[in-house]
This record gives sequence, C-alpha cells and structure tokens, in this order.
Amino acid sequence: MQPSAIRRGACVLAALAMGAAPARAQPADNAAPKTESIPTSTLLGFESIRLPQGERLGLVGTSLLFQVGESWGFGPAVYGAATGERGGFFVGGVELQHRTVLAQKLSLAAGLYAGGGGGGAAPVGSGLMLRPAATLLYDLGPVLQVGLSASYVKFPSGEIGSGQLGLVFAWRDEYRHYDAGDAGQRVFSGCACGLGFERMAASAGAYQFTDGSGRRIGLVGVRAERRASSSGVKLGIEASAAARGDAAGYMEILGGAGWSIAPLPDALPSLRLGLRGALGLGGGGAVPTGGGAIAKAAATLEFSPASGWAVGIDGGYVHALNGTLRAQTAQAWIGIDLEPALGAGSDPHATVVRTEWTGALQHHSRVERTDGSVRPLDTIGLKLTRYVMPNLYITGQAHSAYAGGAGAYSIGLLGAGVATRSDAGRSGAPRVGFEALVGAAGGGGVATSGGAIAQGVAWAGWGSSAKSEWRVGVGAERSLHGALRSPIVELSWTRAFGLAGG
Repeated sequence: MQPSAIRRGACVLAALAMGAAPARAQPADNAAPKTESIPTSTLLGFESIRLPQGERLGLVGTSLLFQVGESWGFGPAVYGAATGERGGFFVGGVELQHRTVLAQKLSLAAGLYAGGGGGGAAPVGSGLMLRPAATLLYDLGPVLQVGLSASYVKFPSGEIGSGQLGLVFAWRDEYRHYDAGDAGQRVFSGCACGLGFERMAASAGAYQFTDGSGRRIGLVGVRAERRASSSGVKLGIEASAAARGDAAGYMEILGGAGWSIAPLPDALPSLRLGLRGALGLGGGGAVPTGGGAIAKAAATLEFSPASGWAVGIDGGYVHALNGTLRAQTAQAWIGIDLEPALGAGSDPHATVVRTEWTGALQHHSRVERTDGSVRPLDTIGLKLTRYVMPNLYITGQAHSAYAGGAGAYSIGLLGAGVATRSDAGRSGAPRVGFEALVGAAGGGGVATSGGAIAQGVAWAGWGSSAKSEWRVGVGAERSLHGALRSPIVELSWTRAFGLAGG
C-alpha cells in the first residue's frame, strides 16, 4: 500500500473511532436491559457540479450522521449522479460535521466528506473525493430542516474541482439500541430499534431489455423495509449490482414504497399480494440510464414459511427518467425479520442481538485490469453485521476504490461469518473470526467479467469492551467469471450495538 494511501486511510479510520457513543449507566442486578438513544440527523441534498469543458453533473447526496458530544456528527454518506450524462457515478464514504447555533431556528453546519468511487466515465483518477461544505439550516419544525449549502468537490488525482451552491433537507431522529454487552438477554420489544427497519432481505433478479437487443443482465442486492402504518404500507431502501451478463459495474440505489393485502386471511394469513414503486439512481456497465435517475414499478407476492422469515417474487418494469433504459424486471428474495413484532402473531418478547457497524480499508495487492496489467488498489467500505447465533453472523458490505487508478471500481457483498464470542467482562479480550462472501463488482477497468465475485477474510480483533474493537484481516478474492485473483489485507474499526431480535 502506498504511503499516501495509508495516510488517507488512517485519517478516515481515526475519524471512525470518534463515532463511539458514550457508555450508559449499568442497570441494577436482575433489571431488564434498557434502551439508550443516539440523536441522528439525516441529510438529503442536491447540487450541480462542473466537470472539465463546462459539463454539468447533478449530484444527489445522502448522509446519516450520529451525534458525538454536543455539537459533532459523524457517519456514512453516499453521493450519486441524478442529471447530466454520467449515470452510474457513485461515491461512498464518511462525513464529519460540526454544528453551531446562530439564532433561534437557525444553525450553521460545517463539515468534511471523504470517500471513494466514480463511474460514468467521469475523470476521477483513483477515485478519492473530498468535499468540504458549509450549510445554513433553518428549522421548519421539531424534526425537519431546510438549508442552503456551499461546497467544493475535489478529486485530488482526477480532473474535477468544482465549487457550487446546493439545496439541503434534513430531519432529526433517534438511534435506539441496547448495550452490546446485553446480547442474549430477554427484553420486551415494543417498537423498532436501530434505524427503524423491521426486515432485511437478499435478492436476485434480472433485467430483460425491451429495445429489441435481447440484452439480459442478472443482479444481486439487498433491501431494508419498515412499516409505515397498519394498513399494509411499507417504506424501504434497496441496492443492487450486476452479477451476470455484460454489465459489470452497474449499480443502483433506490428508495421505495409498497402496499399489500392478505387475500386469504383465514386460510393463509401470511400470503400477501401487493404493488411496489421505487425511485433512485443507477448506471454503469454500459446500461443507458442517461443522467442516472431511474424508476421502478412492480407487482409483488410474498409468503412466510416460518416465523420470522419471508420469501417473495416481484415482477414489473424499470425506466430511466432521462436515458433510454426500458426493461422488464423479475426478482426473487428471502427476508429475515429484525423485530419480533413484524411477523403476524409473533411474541413481542425478544432477545438482544449483537449488531455491528464497521468501517473498513482494504488493500487488494494484485488486481487484474482489462488492459492485461496487474496493479494494486485500495478501497474504503462499510459493513453491517447481525448475529443470528452467538458465534454466527450475516453481513452486507459495500466497498469503493479510492487509490490505485480504478476510481469507478465498487464491490457489493453478502455473506456469513463465524467469530469467537465477545467478553464484556474482560478489558481488551481478543476475538478471531472468518467470513465468506459473494456479490458483484465492476468498473474502473478491473477484470471482473460479468461482475460476480467471491471473497473470504480471516480477522483478529481487540478492544476495550464489547462495544468497539479494531481488527486486522487477511484473505483473498476472485471473480467467478473473470481474471481477477487477489490477496487482501484489511484494517477496520467496529462499533457494536444491541438490537431486539427474534
């Protein structure tokens, strides 16, 4: 790993370490675990950046910031192209922000974003993006804010450097959770914890283009959902990437809403029919999404074969709002309930489950490129992990290149891992684990062929408590259809929470 990449990565992980929430007071002996809350702020913004030769790219950004102390916020953020001609441009990373109250209902947020990515043939170099910004926010109510931002987007190894104004919407919420050391204890789950999502699902699907080309691509992805009401309405987010066909590097991120009914409530109460719609950003892999904005509509069928589990199929259409993409879609998925109250007739009493957020830097030492060369590259990534047994977990991950001349290269992974149990009573107790993952990757001139990829990493971790730990890992990755074969070295920092589970 080059020294400059190490310095950039160390800065990112040092900032991640600031994200630890203050410890809560321990409950009295035999007392049930109690929840605590971390204030959060979610920001959604739009700005138009200028590329070389005067081209404009409409950039949408979303940040989820966890409060650290009285005035600081820190968390993951992603930016993507929505207008222009660079559909598929995505950058993922982290943002640090400081807020100052200027007057009643008026505050100033000053922040710095650092991340990696690219796409849409934008001149991003190795992919590292820096974005300092100042945002003037006005309170519209107790939770909603609107603001005007002034930012500067810079790719140090590329050709993009642009200052601009933007529009921002923000809303406040709470991240409710138990202490990670309470894992395994019984609690009464009266409402959703964490980010409020009640179901996570893994999906596999396909797009059949309707332009007469006969082109067909396969995708893998994840979906998170929460109920908006008791009338069958659900809200959610989803992300998918190409894993088969000739579209390696295609990725999409969407927000959606759905409605469903139980047509046979007496005979099959868990059988539901419905409709879903989604709107978001997508592109890459020579998929013609224009500026990147896409919309989906689908009919849905789902069924719960066992308490806490659901399977389903969706079928419909996808449409690029300012591109030529028109395709029929089909998707199958399997989901797990994150909150016991989600399943019909389920017991609201739950068990505290260990859940982890991990920021990771990976060094890929020998990466085959489409031009035949072999060079290293470095990625920055986010992992979300949930334990389904004391020593077994499932994980979803996203990584994007920030060094190594592969700015548009991104990876999405799903998998499972095993780990030794954390010991909250032993300060600095080490842990070891191993995870096996599959998913999709592409872009940046990396030879992943259709996009399908597999990765395995063994890791060792140490920390001061059950809440957080530093980890080092070694492993390997390979493209299932392309020439990519590379060892991996990983450095990461993990923050653990306790959430209610079945």
